[in-house]
Amino acid sequence: MLFFTFPPIYNYVSEKWTEGYTTELQSGKVYHYGIVLGGFGSWDEERQRPEFGGYVDRLLEGIQLYRKGKIRKLVLAGDASNRIYDDPDKQNGNPSVMREYIQRFGVAPADLILENKALTTRENAKTLLQLLGDSLKHEHPLLITSAEHLRRALMTFEQEGIPADGYPTDCIVKERQKTNLLPSLSVMNNWQYLLHELIGYLYYSL
Repeated sequence: MLFFTFPPIYNYVSEKWTEGYTTELQSGKVYHYGIVLGGFGSWDEERQRPEFGGYVDRLLEGIQLYRKGKIRKLVLAGDASNRIYDDPDKQNGNPSVMREYIQRFGVAPADLILENKALTTRENAKTLLQLLGDSLKHEHPLLITSAEHLRRALMTFEQEGIPADGYPTDCIVKERQKTNLLPSLSVMNNWQYLLHELIGYLYYSL
């Protein structure tokens, strides 16, 4: 309990896991595809609208990069907010509503691509390759996802023959104060996501 609730230990491991990735893009470089990996939202069946969670930075940064002219096509990978399931008994997302929602932020309809079948990062890569064809391999896309997820995502796309650059979001914010040495249950919750990435990376490697 003390180990997994002690902030400095988590911060150290997380920083080591995410080091080497930066939000600084090559000057003058424009990516044809900016791929926002799923996990940022879900579909509210009762209100018939997408709801967003803690990873919404992935989507917001993707929109910002598009508005800044850093990417030409904004690709939203499989996410519960716009996913279509083969099983009709499962909760369905609504791609048309998500498309309309994103266009309100100034994304042109012709520049928005939705992938709504994948359930995992590997399925994201496979499904996008089917959707976009070999151009995805040649265009060297930009993967936009949480810093902790980025290492596994880049490896997964590389394994599918898709070389990509990474753009991290949801990074740890270093506050200008002394390190908190008090145990915190929120740190244990953060460990859950980090361990998910560590185990997932090992699994995909094998």
